[in-house]
Amino acid sequence: MKTVLLVTAAAFMASAGLASAQDSVVVEVPQSAREYVIAHPADPVVIEGDLSQGYVVPESVVVRPIPESPGYGYIYVEGRPVIVSMENRQVVYLSEGSMEVPDDVVSYIETNPTDPVVIEGDLTMGTVIPADIPLVAVPDQPRYSYVYVQDRPALVETGTRRVVWVR
Repeated sequence: MKTVLLVTAAAFMASAGLASAQDSVVVEVPQSAREYVIAHPADPVVIEGDLSQGYVVPESVVVRPIPESPGYGYIYVEGRPVIVSMENRQVVYLSEGSMEVPDDVVSYIETNPTDPVVIEGDLTMGTVIPADIPLVAVPDQPRYSYVYVQDRPALVETGTRRVVWVR
């Protein structure tokens, strides 16, 4: 009986260590999944509390699947893409700050200002620019256009009209 208890205790301790080790494992999200999420922004959701890696997304939040990476889904929070494990709804990738915009795109936008427009509400990442406001194409970047809103340049994803970067 003593041997059975020792073996059971040893197995429990080993599995507890494994679970703890699994919690700290860093998940490497495929680049193709990150690119898909950036290319297909979603309406932003509001998350209560501190959003960080490992955060479990509530069941009430709709997580969009990533077709080429079936183990992952995504949401957008405050204009930032967040990739979630479909298995347990834990955040496995959270972009840091704003989107990485190439310096030459920023230079072009800033040296080629347009007449400013007025939109309702605040200009933030994730804001959708109304269809009646003209966008200016960014040369050699067919996915992106830009607009100046009250003297602030904003890079816009042309297809969705969603702001992906703002000064």
